[in-house]
Amino acid sequence: QPDQVGYVIIDAKSLNLFMPSVFPPIKADTLAELAGKMGLPANALAQTVAEFNAACGDQSGFHPTELDGVATSDLTPPKTNWARPITEPPFYGYSLRTGVTFTYLGLKVNENAQCSIDDRPVSNLWAAGETMAGSILGQGYLAGFGMTIGTVFGRIAGKEAAAHAN
Repeated sequence: QPDQVGYVIIDAKSLNLFMPSVFPPIKADTLAELAGKMGLPANALAQTVAEFNAACGDQSGFHPTELDGVATSDLTPPKTNWARPITEPPFYGYSLRTGVTFTYLGLKVNENAQCSIDDRPVSNLWAAGETMAGSILGQGYLAGFGMTIGTVFGRIAGKEAAAHAN
């Protein structure tokens, strides 16, 4: 994907089914207008949405808060739940960029913040903060904990990585 950016396009019937976004979506009355506002090729967006819509099947089992099996067919990659045609204006778009907020069961590290695989240390990989939270907490989440383990293990990991580089 160019520049590691992906896009989500939804329509009016889906907007209020999600938790409110921190960043508001881009809104348009037509897909062509939405494409223009998002800097996307209008023909490519229209074709992608048309192919998605054609792959949507029976909607009768749609349930927004549980895995409902309302899936696409003959679409790669398939959408296995909540697949409804994008047809009802206005249309909304979100640009997405990759990132890790936190991981469940994170990377396994030792007391030196060094990552391990099968209980064997990886010679040049250290972790700190939310990427290792699961291996510290075991289960659940404690507010502010990421800042604590980011600070403590970030210092340890930084010292260890610097020593390894020298």
